[in-house]
Amino acid sequence: MSQPTQALPAINLRATAILTTGIYISALGASTLLDIAAPILDSVPLCLAAAAVLSCYSRITFPNAARTALFVEAACAVIVLGLSLACLSYLAAAIDLPLRDQQLIRIDRYFGFDWLQMMQSIDRRPRLLDLLDAAYATFTSQLIATVLILVLARRPRDLDRFFVTFICASVISEIASVIIPTLGPMSALAVHSSFANLPTLGRTTAEIVIGLRDGTLKEVDLDAINGIISFPSLHAAVAVIVPFAFCWNKRLLCAFIVLDSVMLVSAIPSGNHYLTDVVGGVGTAVLAIVCGRPIQALLSPAMSAVAVRPGSDATANSTNSTASQSEPLFRG
Repeated sequence: MSQPTQALPAINLRATAILTTGIYISALGASTLLDIAAPILDSVPLCLAAAAVLSCYSRITFPNAARTALFVEAACAVIVLGLSLACLSYLAAAIDLPLRDQQLIRIDRYFGFDWLQMMQSIDRRPRLLDLLDAAYATFTSQLIATVLILVLARRPRDLDRFFVTFICASVISEIASVIIPTLGPMSALAVHSSFANLPTLGRTTAEIVIGLRDGTLKEVDLDAINGIISFPSLHAAVAVIVPFAFCWNKRLLCAFIVLDSVMLVSAIPSGNHYLTDVVGGVGTAVLAIVCGRPIQALLSPAMSAVAVRPGSDATANSTNSTASQSEPLFRG
């Protein structure tokens, strides 16, 4: 007698969908409240419509294609979150509370770290800077790679938790950037300094923050994807969150620990971050990881166990615990 077939769940990434919707609505509301145009958000409804059509088509045509359904949801979440969180980071800078650069500089120096002196020394090491710059630039690609790996490994619960954790870290960072706004060390300490090799991205970021604070910048466009948060460092937070997402696979875990250790260090010579920012970013990641699991459990309660046809891709989506998910892509 054949076993009953279980259809794919309506939404695999339930907690992610709820939080992403909330983030998007918050970005729209904040842009209206602060009277700052946000054309960066105009493409979100189109993205959602396209994702809905593609999802319905794939479920009808390939009713047991778990990876396809999961990929569509994940791609939609990446796009909507990327645009909405970037928009919120700009809107947070426009609130214009007193800058706290001097306080963070004093904290760094209290622990014996002089940013300008250290950067002048590193500036004489171009190969080291090339390595650090390359690691710093992997921020977005690491996030996308993590999503793709978890999709290919058919680990919807882990993917949902990764998104939730990243959202928590981003929201914490943006709230902290409102309370403790800064321009970053490249602007606060090295505005008149010249460097042969050190990147001066921090000056561009500071100009954007100043424009938002004084009201001369009244539009958030696609350039916002680059991000402008100085304290805490979201690069440092991601350097913790991404390896944590691969605790189920030792090889991937070790590979990302090596890469993210370099990215963690690279945040300082980027010109956007003080040492205190990096420490704050690590703390943000820990708090996000702690909060992520209960938030996911609250928003995405476990589905009841169902029978599925042996060998069907739907098996991977009918389970919720990490232990019962399908085998990972690479054995650790």
